[in-house]
Parts: sequence; C-alpha cells; structure tokens
Amino acid sequence: MENKSRQDLIRRFSELVEHLNRAYHVEALEEWRKIDMTIPQIKTLALLENTNGSRMGVIAQHLGTTLSASTSVIDRLVDKGLVERIAQPGDRRVVVCKLTRSGKRTLRGFWQVGSSKVEPIAEGLNDAQIETIIEAFELIRSEVEKFYDASDQT
Repeated sequence: MENKSRQDLIRRFSELVEHLNRAYHVEALEEWRKIDMTIPQIKTLALLENTNGSRMGVIAQHLGTTLSASTSVIDRLVDKGLVERIAQPGDRRVVVCKLTRSGKRTLRGFWQVGSSKVEPIAEGLNDAQIETIIEAFELIRSEVEKFYDASDQT
C-alpha cells in the first residue's frame, strides 16, 4: 500500500509542476512575442549561455538541424548584435559563437519575463508560507541539478 501512496504523491507532484509550468508559459507568451525571436534563436542563445560559446557543429546538433540552417540562425543573431563569431587563434577556420553583452541582457530578460507575475502571488502569502515554498523549491533545484549532472556523465 505504501508504494501506491508514493505513486500518488509523485503523480500529484507531477500534475502541480505541469500546472505551474503551463500557467507561467501562457502568461509569458505575450512577453516572449515582444522579444521578436524565433524558438531556434532563443534555444541558441540559451546554449551559448550554458556553454560559454560553441562551434557551429555543436549548435547544429543542439538544434537538430543542418549546419547551413544553424548558420542562418547565427547570422540573424549576429545581425541583431546578440552573438559574435570569434576565430580561434590556432586555427582561423574554427569559429566559436559567443553571446555579446546585448545577447546576455536579452537572454536575462527572457528568463525574467515572469517575475512581474510571481511577486504579486508572493504578496498573497505570509512569511512562513513563502519560507516553506522556498525550501521546497531549493530541494527541487538540488534534485534537478543532480539529475542533469548525472545525465551529463552518461
């Protein structure tokens, strides 16, 4: 019976995460549209942030596209001043794409889109409730980091 209870808890947890994710993204769609970028462009910016720069082959693999399609995405990001191409000193044929300051600011704004929606929700909670939620989110963040660290090892 205990296994059934744990399964129910995991199902409820999953449903709550899905509900929060959906609610956040529905609210954020209008804000994201104002950024005026495609999903591949945003994914590329996120990749470059996480890797501190990548070669075109890595970008193509990340996007699941051809090298020429990825080059087109990078071209548009370069034109917007969000990405720069840097030739490697030892081999000028090797080019690494990196975020510019503007690219970093734009991506930070993309991730922060929902903060104006979160703060009013927090205002409706008392301090003890906020502390409980923070503790729970910190536990979740820790488990997410462990999960992704383990998957990077494989």
